Amino acid sequence: MKRNGITIKYMAALAALLALSGCFKTSADELYRLPRASEEYFKLQKRIDLVLASGAEYSPPTSGENRQSVQLEDIDGDGVKEAIAFFAARSEDYPLKIYIFKSDGDDYVTADIIEGVGAGIESIRYTDMDGDGILELVVGWQMGAALKNMALYLERGFQHVKVAEADYTTLLVSDITGDGAPDVSVVRLGTADTPGELEVFSLMADGEIVGASAHLSDGVEAVSRAQTGKLFDGAPAVVIDGKAAGGGIVTDIFCRVDGALVNIARASAEENAAPRTLTVYSTDIDRDGVIEMPHPIPLPQQSDTVYYYIDWRSYSSDGSRRVAMSTYHNYSDGWYLSLPEEWRGRLTVRRADSLYGERALVFSFVGEGGDGAAHDFMKVYTLSGENREERARLAGRFRLLEEGDKIYAAELYGEGMAYPWAPDEDIVKKSFNRIYSDWLMGA
Repeated sequence: MKRNGITIKYMAALAALLALSGCFKTSADELYRLPRASEEYFKLQKRIDLVLASGAEYSPPTSGENRQSVQLEDIDGDGVKEAIAFFAARSEDYPLKIYIFKSDGDDYVTADIIEGVGAGIESIRYTDMDGDGILELVVGWQMGAALKNMALYLERGFQHVKVAEADYTTLLVSDITGDGAPDVSVVRLGTADTPGELEVFSLMADGEIVGASAHLSDGVEAVSRAQTGKLFDGAPAVVIDGKAAGGGIVTDIFCRVDGALVNIARASAEENAAPRTLTVYSTDIDRDGVIEMPHPIPLPQQSDTVYYYIDWRSYSSDGSRRVAMSTYHNYSDGWYLSLPEEWRGRLTVRRADSLYGERALVFSFVGEGGDGAAHDFMKVYTLSGENREERARLAGRFRLLEEGDKIYAAELYGEGMAYPWAPDEDIVKKSFNRIYSDWLMGA
């Protein structure tokens, strides 16, 4: 974006940010006046205009939560927020610049300038890594189309010091050491000569950087999803769902064990012996605060199409695991069912679409009675079109959920309803859930 004076868009955004920063005093009479920007705002605008007039242009971060061209953060912990602005001046040796403007009475002054090289600023995070009340800046510099570099800066008296840097594919900030302070974790893919790894940087109270690393599973060529959370024994973890070179998805689970960073999934030969072909990612499926990893298991087939149910496994830091819950996921229609334990080894499904605007899946118990036949007990419908309301009210059907232009309904019927583990209407309603897109697309 080329600069012809600060744009109305950024003026409005900046004024709103300053108002939220607590920098203004407002009397009762002023509440009834027409809104106008303060003198302090115009002083900050003037400072920014000087940078833009020097040949720079805005270059805000392109990823993460902090993407504004001008951001407000209390970096030094004095209760007053600084303004952080992002620019590019392409004619210079260090074209990327992060300006920190500090409030000085009713004015702003340039407190610090962090310079970098590259194609742009990928991300910025503000975090207190050593618990001293002063925020560290974790900057992702976009060096090229696929190359990114993390730089960790300490701000002391508004003089920055770069204390760590690393190339990365994915960048996370979370407490993986369990000491209550955030750590910086970078995921780096492997090359022909070196394996991929997760590298963790921790900042000690004396300013020392402590690093640790552990390898990704062999053959991971892309990060599909990276997230932080807890294992079932309470240990903090980083979970990486990666795309395997030969196809499929591999999950790596990193945590601290006896002071060392360990990939407990890589340590288990069984866990990642073969990448899973079903495209589903780790998540907290049962909302208990613990990340579960999907383990697809094929159902008995009634046709050439293979259907799966999913065991969601949670792990502890010693590598032990347990099944938190089992589900059947219908990705094409966007819903899933949590499955009772009694259905394991008995369930099979088949598609039964017969009408336009009515997609249906039939659930059956198989192998009961010794004949090996499928005994139908339930049909779940995804209804669309103008007459979806009428079709949802047909005899025997009950409504599960209405969302947008779709109604989800179910029907209980058939020989399978004679078995003691067959569900009732209330169980089906409680078991039915929507699939959210981030589970499929990764993050």
